[in-house]
Amino acid sequence: MKSSGILLHITSLPCASGVGSLAEVDRFIEFLRESKQKYWQILPITPTDFVNSPYASPSAFAGNTLLIDADELERCGLVSDETLAQSKNARGNDYGYAIYHKELILREAYANFIRDIPPRDFVDFCDKNSYWLNDYALFCALKKHFEGKSWLEWSDEKARMRNEDALKAYSVQLADEIEFVQFCQYLFDKQWKNFRQKLKDADVKLIGDIPIYVAYDSADVWAHPELFELTKERRRPRLVAGVPPDYFSADGQLWGNPLYKWSAMKKDNYDWWTKRVGRCAELFDVLRIDHFRAFDSYYAIKYGATTARVGTWKKGVGYNFLKHIQDSFPSLTIVAEDLGDIPKSVLELRDKCGLAGMKVMQFGYDGNPSNAFLPQNFEEHCVAYLGTHDNDTTVGWWNSLNDWQRGTVRGMSGVDGEHISLELIEKLAFSRAELVVYSMQDLAEEDTNSRMNVPGTLGCWKYMAKRGDFSQANAKWLAELTVKSHRA
Repeated sequence: MKSSGILLHITSLPCASGVGSLAEVDRFIEFLRESKQKYWQILPITPTDFVNSPYASPSAFAGNTLLIDADELERCGLVSDETLAQSKNARGNDYGYAIYHKELILREAYANFIRDIPPRDFVDFCDKNSYWLNDYALFCALKKHFEGKSWLEWSDEKARMRNEDALKAYSVQLADEIEFVQFCQYLFDKQWKNFRQKLKDADVKLIGDIPIYVAYDSADVWAHPELFELTKERRRPRLVAGVPPDYFSADGQLWGNPLYKWSAMKKDNYDWWTKRVGRCAELFDVLRIDHFRAFDSYYAIKYGATTARVGTWKKGVGYNFLKHIQDSFPSLTIVAEDLGDIPKSVLELRDKCGLAGMKVMQFGYDGNPSNAFLPQNFEEHCVAYLGTHDNDTTVGWWNSLNDWQRGTVRGMSGVDGEHISLELIEKLAFSRAELVVYSMQDLAEEDTNSRMNVPGTLGCWKYMAKRGDFSQANAKWLAELTVKSHRA
């Protein structure tokens, strides 16, 4: 059965706290229900990096505490009315404001929380998640102790190199900070479960997203250096991740993530990856794996390179690994992000695993009637978009085209371009794709100013929807389209 959904990250929900959080989800869930959408797609929910990117997190397992609903903490008596009120004076997206005030809120909540004996569910949460939570909490506490520096810059070599006696000593010295981090993750987990129940009640499934790689300055690399391509002595990367020049960048993208040492991971039957996907299976109904092609072949760049122009393709871990993951979590649907310059072997691996790939209509209008990204050429088993978070909005994309390119779009799609995003949404809805996902920006006919991300640049992730975007009129229009296209 065909279906549809909307792509909108939680931080993009309209609010007065700097970034959207779980406090703002109810109205959007109602909009999804009213517009007869069955899926809500989001970006990674792990903590963001120093430029607010959700794709370079200090943890592959932890939740982003900016998403915690502060209103709920006030209702539970953990936060005062005054503290809460002071956190709601931001004008639009403001990560700095949100980070500052959420820290104050969580510190106050923790101070009130520890006045009593911790409840049983807190103890159970810490025990159940100890395989990642203990390392992450200690990592965060040490990072704060060493003034926020990367773990490679910590002044205590024993802490950097995970000397057992040193870690035991720091665990005692920093016990309060460690428990604070655990408390924040406990809050996130508890609220996320409530959020998932709301989605279930509305008959909406959640599409999550994970990057294939993790950040170098992360608890994962610090705690498991043997699983990554690092030098033994100083634990510097030997080779780092990226992609060669493509549609998005003439210099390619130099991500800088350390590459996996797949030979080491295989020895324990990919335990770290299995636990990572297991965590995702708890959080989402569907999992989009970013840069899926790296399972087939991955691009390795020498550490220290300034661009991704020069690198080497290496053979990925392949089918046996993916089969192991699928067998371990049969109820989790996986979507392969297979965009870019993709060799045939990647598509064969995707199809062998029975995974849906992705189609982006913005890539289809090059004048070639056989282009796989044209809606009339979609295979049924795919997830299709006008554009993803890495693309311009459809209005912005249209405005960037020259007259010849616009004529090509008109000729190949039959639209006139007056309301280009809504016209192409209709084309997408009537395509053969099993699942189509519309970005909120395109439904609201937003231009380039509402673009979520420009790969390889700074100053991104700032898009915030307007409350009027979730209007009854917009819901009615989309609901009618959904019924007419047999996606209801």
